[in-house]
Amino acid sequence: MAPKLRGIGSLAFGLVLTTAACSSGGSTPPPGSGGAPGSGGVSGTGGAAQTGGHPGSGGAASGGVVGSGGAASGGAVGSGGAASGGAVGSGGTSSGGTTNSGGAPGSGGVNGGAGATGTGGAGQAGRAGTGSGGTAPGSGGSAAGGGGGHASGTGTGGAAGSSGTGTPMRSAGCGKTPTLTSGSHTIQSGQSRSYIIRIPSGYDNSHPYRLIFAFHWNGGTMQDIDGGGTSGASWSYYGLQAQANNSTIFVAAQGLNNGWANSGGADLKLTDDLIKLIEGDLCVDTTQVFSVGFSYGGSMSYALACARPTVFRAVAVYSGGVLSGCDGGTQPVPYLGIHGVSDTTLNISGGRSMRDRFVMNNGCTPMSPPEPSAGSGKHICTSYQGCKPGYPVEWCAFDGGHTPGNVDGGGDDGAKTWTKGEVWKFFTQFQ
Repeated sequence: MAPKLRGIGSLAFGLVLTTAACSSGGSTPPPGSGGAPGSGGVSGTGGAAQTGGHPGSGGAASGGVVGSGGAASGGAVGSGGAASGGAVGSGGTSSGGTTNSGGAPGSGGVNGGAGATGTGGAGQAGRAGTGSGGTAPGSGGSAAGGGGGHASGTGTGGAAGSSGTGTPMRSAGCGKTPTLTSGSHTIQSGQSRSYIIRIPSGYDNSHPYRLIFAFHWNGGTMQDIDGGGTSGASWSYYGLQAQANNSTIFVAAQGLNNGWANSGGADLKLTDDLIKLIEGDLCVDTTQVFSVGFSYGGSMSYALACARPTVFRAVAVYSGGVLSGCDGGTQPVPYLGIHGVSDTTLNISGGRSMRDRFVMNNGCTPMSPPEPSAGSGKHICTSYQGCKPGYPVEWCAFDGGHTPGNVDGGGDDGAKTWTKGEVWKFFTQFQ
């Protein structure tokens, strides 16, 4: 099928993409000054250094970008996880996208266990539990087939649609009086690590919430992510918190040496430990866990797509590289890549290669999507065709450099950027 262009400022009929008047030059300096901290040189980028400082970050130290070589695989959440289509209880039927009363949680297993095939696809299966028999939510369910629990449970259901209303999988924290509060905290994860969590106002412990991890750039901080820098609340958590309207729990962790080298899998372990803590204390829909990041933070989101494909429902990578490793990287994960055609810090060719891994994993039809020329003041977003149901891939190339907040026609502004709308739309299609 030929692609279609959807645009902000211009619209072309008969294609499957997005064109819009985009930025060129004159942008607010990108996050971080210098490559990623640590040692060891560059992972596939030639050691290009970042320049300037993202709003609120005040710049960062200089140096070459570190490629950590790959992530460790020990202690992974989901490493023993189920295959696709775990069940919710037993005895449920799957046609029509619903689970009948016989398939209620706890009827033969906690939030599903073994699980049978569902019509149109099974949801991402339960965390543990030993339930047997029942089928997963039917066609149009929000969770994708092939997803599994963090710990145990099996199933063989097909993939669900990329949209629809599947049954949420409730975490162990549902129904509990929470001990976590919004703000800064520390967690023991090999060593003491810091993070900020934002819990929706009016939090309801009976309602399963979406969970989004947001990773900072080289030289950035968790405070930059939480506060939004000079763009303020409109750019908090890459602009997603303002759009969430109290529907989502947000987490921003602090990278070691202000980066995400993931040495020895330390940052994968941190993410695993945070998920375990948050899901055990708060009510989370375990089929709705996402990751987003820019530059080094984008590299960390990519590493999670590679290493935790049954944990993360989708990832968004702003101008990333393979700097945090890719342990695994053979299973499908919905993937959104955003990259500037004139990026001299992490070249767009690397971003295309990262994207193409998930084009292949997700069974999409290979193509070379159109990209705007330098000086055009446009961005173009391409939705790949032929992907497995529930596993879309989208690619947005823009006229600009190393920046997450590109503005059509010029500039880097979290309040005005189109990028936050694309990421939010991509993530929320799975509800």
